[in-house]
Amino acid sequence: MKKYYKIIIAFSLLFAVAFSSCELYNPAEPIPAYIHIQKIDLTTTATQGTNSSKISDAWVYIDEQLIGCFELPATFPVLYDGKHRIRIKPGIKVNGIATNRSYYPFYNFIEQDIDLQKGTVTTLTPTTTYTSATVYEFMSDFETTGTTIDTVKGKTDTTLQILYSATPHENVFEGTHSAIAYLDPVNTRFECATVTPMVLPQYGSPVFLEFNYKCNYGFTVSIYAYGAATSAQFVVLHFNQSLTWNKAYVYLTPSVSSASSALNYKIAWGMINNTAEDSISLSLDNIKIIHN
Repeated sequence: MKKYYKIIIAFSLLFAVAFSSCELYNPAEPIPAYIHIQKIDLTTTATQGTNSSKISDAWVYIDEQLIGCFELPATFPVLYDGKHRIRIKPGIKVNGIATNRSYYPFYNFIEQDIDLQKGTVTTLTPTTTYTSATVYEFMSDFETTGTTIDTVKGKTDTTLQILYSATPHENVFEGTHSAIAYLDPVNTRFECATVTPMVLPQYGSPVFLEFNYKCNYGFTVSIYAYGAATSAQFVVLHFNQSLTWNKAYVYLTPSVSSASSALNYKIAWGMINNTAEDSISLSLDNIKIIHN
């Protein structure tokens, strides 16, 4: 019996030594510093159009090391202490798809030196600008005279109206003007497009369409491709209703490049009242087509 007690005691001592060794060689977890980014704003010049943006993500680098992509607003830990260089690339949901996130190639990196302290939150208020390489192929905010977007003959039963309001109005996003179209059970089709055909890069350079919109019915963005003797229309993206003003970033490159023989292009917005509903409307503002 004493022999068994000795064995038990021996195993107990061995277990105690092993356990204490684990504690001895298990170092304390490092204390991180924290960074908080509520949002990223956009600043524009008079020639770059609206500063409206929908920056959803921050791609964060510290000392040139990618830390991660964070959906805003975000508070995240970093294992850095003291002074470091942070770079933030603004990110978007391409085509409004939550699973299709990317940094926006036309927004500049935001760079600054920060002093991080363990256990402390450092709050940043970053602002970005368009890159100097950005080409503004088309812009319209409906604030000036002249027709830059008009209805497409044979594809619309209604008109594109330019709405004016000197005071804040629910259908004017900013400024005093926006474009609006109405559909009903009698007038069931609407399509408008850029008036002047544009030459767009087909390969290598990203092409994006930006615009603000508000609608109570779904609509479609499409592209017209014009060749020497032919033309074709391609659907780019379908939008669901948005009862409040929204911002879209539409990736045009695949559609532009698929029409490799095209010489120029137009962008179109269209609605079809398939359900014979009344009081359907689509409001548009701040349209930009940009590329490098």
